[in-house]
Amino acid sequence: MKNITYLFGAGASKDAVPIVREIPKVLKKFIEEFKKEAYQLPDKLFESEYQIKSNTTKRKFQQELISDLEWLLKASDCHASIDTLAKKNYLREKEGESDLRKLKIALSAYLVFKQAMKVADGRYDGFFASISERSKNNTGRLDLSSKIKIISWNYDYQFEKAFSEYSGEKGITENWTQLNVIAKHSHSIEKLDRFSIYKINGTAGFIGSSNVDSVDPLISDVTSNFDIDLITQVVGKYASLKENLNKFYPTLSFAWENEFTKESNIIEKALEGTKNTDVLIVIGYSFPFFNREIDRKIIKAMTNLEKVYFQAPDAHNLKERFLAIRDNISDDKLITRFDIEQFLLPNEL
Repeated sequence: MKNITYLFGAGASKDAVPIVREIPKVLKKFIEEFKKEAYQLPDKLFESEYQIKSNTTKRKFQQELISDLEWLLKASDCHASIDTLAKKNYLREKEGESDLRKLKIALSAYLVFKQAMKVADGRYDGFFASISERSKNNTGRLDLSSKIKIISWNYDYQFEKAFSEYSGEKGITENWTQLNVIAKHSHSIEKLDRFSIYKINGTAGFIGSSNVDSVDPLISDVTSNFDIDLITQVVGKYASLKENLNKFYPTLSFAWENEFTKESNIIEKALEGTKNTDVLIVIGYSFPFFNREIDRKIIKAMTNLEKVYFQAPDAHNLKERFLAIRDNISDDKLITRFDIEQFLLPNEL
């Protein structure tokens, strides 16, 4: 069996999470729904577990979150994508840093709510059904091929949500462990001889400043539905982030940011984990220009690369953009696939 690496972009989750250009329209509809009285929290204080010292009530914090979502909607509507807006704020000085944090917190909350409104994209379900086996060592866990690695630019938790149906675990951290999810926050201990998911942009959540391995996700149960209980949990975590500026940080972290330590450099980890790739499968990823330096670094390190598949409705565009990153693979080994009903499982698996 060949060493297979999947490169996932926003199109891979489009049935559950809007792709970048659709976010402003969908976000506007969500804000309207979120404002309905049926979803409003009471004028009561949060419990002590949220570490909130002010007398601000649950409803007040919810209104602040709505205000931040409206800010995100207005700001993103003026840019090519939320990622573009984030990069602009990153490049600015102090004011930009504040806006970038605000963007990441609001976007994280929205993504959690949006994913709780729908089941996981069905293609993830089919993918795990195809590549999972019962443990040969009777560990109670599933065996996932060590020959498969995944690099994902997405900050959703579709992998975790779909896999929870197989693992029997509802907690996001338990599924991170079984899936060997590697990110800047380094929740899992990197093991190169295991199936791995390298999350280039992290996942919605927050982290303590003194311990990059101590992650407290915005959502503890990936099977949660969008209801008052979930809203309370997410708004409570949002309040913690607002009230503890120097104690907690979002774990949605764009690849081009340099916070955290050198040891948590996700690009170096992804490069090391996928350098032996024989076959690369690109699904729903458009190779945006401001990711190009990182894409080039990772893909050029794949010295054994023999074949590349591109799966998307506009797969020919992905192929063309790929050539700007690496042009030493013959055209007959660059294969387009336009059928997107299921994630591609090549003959090399």
